[in-house]
Amino acid sequence: MKTVSKPTKYYFTIFAAVLLLALNVYATKAFLIFGSPMLFAIALLLEVVLLVIFLYGLIRSLASPGNILISLARSAWGGLKTNDYLKNFSKSRSPILIWGRRRLNRKSPYGLTLTLTFLVIAFFLIDFAGVLIAVVSKGSLTQIDTRVLNLMPSIRTPNQTTFFRAVTALANPQSTLLLMVAMITALWRKHNRQLAWLIFVAAVGEEIITSIIKTLTHRMRPGLDIRLIKVDSYSFPSGHVVRATFLFGLLTYLVYMSYTSARVRMITIGTYILTVFLVAVSRIYLGVHYPTDVWGSVLLGGAMLAAAIGAIEIRNRSGQGGGKRLGLSNKTVPIISGIFALFTIIASPFLVPIQQVMATPSQITLPKIDERSIQQVPLYSETLTGSRMEPINFIYVGYEDQLVNLFASHGWYRADKSTVSNTLKALAVGFQGRQYLSAPVTPSYLDYKPENISYQKSTATHSLRQRHHTRLWRTDYALPDGRPIWVATASFDEGIEFAGPAKLPTHHIDPNIDRERIFIVNSLGLHSNLIKVVEPQLGKNASGDGFFTDGKAELVFLM
Repeated sequence: MKTVSKPTKYYFTIFAAVLLLALNVYATKAFLIFGSPMLFAIALLLEVVLLVIFLYGLIRSLASPGNILISLARSAWGGLKTNDYLKNFSKSRSPILIWGRRRLNRKSPYGLTLTLTFLVIAFFLIDFAGVLIAVVSKGSLTQIDTRVLNLMPSIRTPNQTTFFRAVTALANPQSTLLLMVAMITALWRKHNRQLAWLIFVAAVGEEIITSIIKTLTHRMRPGLDIRLIKVDSYSFPSGHVVRATFLFGLLTYLVYMSYTSARVRMITIGTYILTVFLVAVSRIYLGVHYPTDVWGSVLLGGAMLAAAIGAIEIRNRSGQGGGKRLGLSNKTVPIISGIFALFTIIASPFLVPIQQVMATPSQITLPKIDERSIQQVPLYSETLTGSRMEPINFIYVGYEDQLVNLFASHGWYRADKSTVSNTLKALAVGFQGRQYLSAPVTPSYLDYKPENISYQKSTATHSLRQRHHTRLWRTDYALPDGRPIWVATASFDEGIEFAGPAKLPTHHIDPNIDRERIFIVNSLGLHSNLIKVVEPQLGKNASGDGFFTDGKAELVFLM
C-alpha cells in the first residue's frame, strides 16, 4: 500500500484548510445577513479552528525548509558579526540599544520571553479596553447586544436549554474550584509546588480582578423576562467566561507541556477553543449576559492567561523550577478530565436551576388610531445592526389568537423558530428547489425586538425559493378596551439571489412591497382600509434589495 509522504500530507492539510477557511468566511458573512446569531457564532468558531489547522500544517510542512533557512541565516549572521561597522554598532553603549538588546535576548528569562509576554498581554488588554469603552459609553455595539438578547427566547428549545445548562455548569464556581483543586493536587504530588502555588494565586487574582471590574463597570444584567437562570451580580465581564478562558487555558497549557505528540496537542487546543466558545454562547443563550460581556471576558481572560503562562515560562527559564519537567503526568490528565466532566453532568441541574420566564409586555393606551396617533408606534423594521429597513404596512388591532386564526384559516403557515437546525434545513431545501411550508424567516427587528409571529404562503412554484411572507410585532400600545396593537411588514420573495459584493445567497424581494400588501388583503378576505404612516419613499433591506412604497398601511380590526 502506497503511503503519503509527510510533506505531501501537510501540503494537503494547508490546501484543505485554506479552501475550507475561504468557504467559511463566506458562510460567516451570509449568516450575519440571515440574522442568525447562533449560526454566525458557529461559523466564527470554525474560522478560528480552521486557522489553527492551517498554521499547524504550515509549520509542519515548512519544518525541513525552515531548518535550512535557519542554518543559512545563522551562517549569514556569523559572517555579519565579523563586519567592523556591525561590531562597533553592537558594542554601542547607547541606552536605547542596550535596552533593545536586553529585550530581545533569547537566553535571558527576562529578555525575549518577557517581551513576548508583554506584547500578548497588551494585545488582549487594548482590545478589552475598546469593548469596555463601548459598554460604558453605550456605543453602537450595545444596540446589537439588545437585539441578540431579545431574539433568544424565540429560538430556545428544551434540548438546547438542557445542553447549554450543562455547558455553563463547566465554568460555575463549584466546578472550577474542583478543577483547580485537582490541578494543584496533581502538581503537588509531582513536587511542582511552586507551580501549584502560582496557579492558586493566579486563580484567586482572576476572581478578584473580575469582581473589581464588575463593581466599577456597574452594568446591569439583561431583563428578568430574558433570563433562564437567577443571578444577582453585575453583568460585565462574565465571570464564567473569564474562568473558562483562564483556568481551562492553564489546564490546556499543562496538558500541552505533558505530551510531545503534535496530534494530541492539536486536539487539546481545539477542545479548549470549543469549550470556551460554548461557555460564552451558553451565557448569551441563557439570557444572563450580553454578547459584549462575553467577548470582553474572553479578551480579559486571554490577558490573564498570557500573564500566567509568561510567569511560568520565566520561572522555568530562570532555573526556579528545580529542573522538574513541567506538566501533568499522562495518567493524571484523563483522570482529572473524567472527574470534572462527570461532576458537571451530574451536578448541572443543581448548579444551574432553570426558571420559567414569562414576558409581561408593558401597555400604553392610545385613545384611537389615526395618522397622527400612529406616529407614537415604531414605524420601521431594523437589521441586527440597527439599519432602517421597510416601514410597516399593516396595523392589526386584536388578540394573538385572533391573528393566528385569521392566517391559519386562509392557508398561511406559521414560520418555525429560527433555530440552527431549522435555518440549515431551510438553506438546504431552498438550494434544492423543494418546499418547506413553515420555513423560518430571517429575523427582523422593530424597536430592538424580533418579530413575535411570522406567516408565509407558497406560490404555484411549490418551492421555498418563492413565497409570500409577513412579520408581525406586538407593540407596547393598546386601545382603551385593552385590545393590543400589532404592526407588520410584508414582502414577496421572488427567488434566490447572490447579493452584495461577496455575492451571498439570500432571497430577492419584489421591490413593490405595496403589491404584497394588496395580495395579503385579498388573500385574507379583508376590506382595504389604508392610513398614511410615513412619506412615500425608496429604501433597502438587510441584503441590499431595493424597495419602494407609498408609505401607507392597512388598518385591520380583528373580529
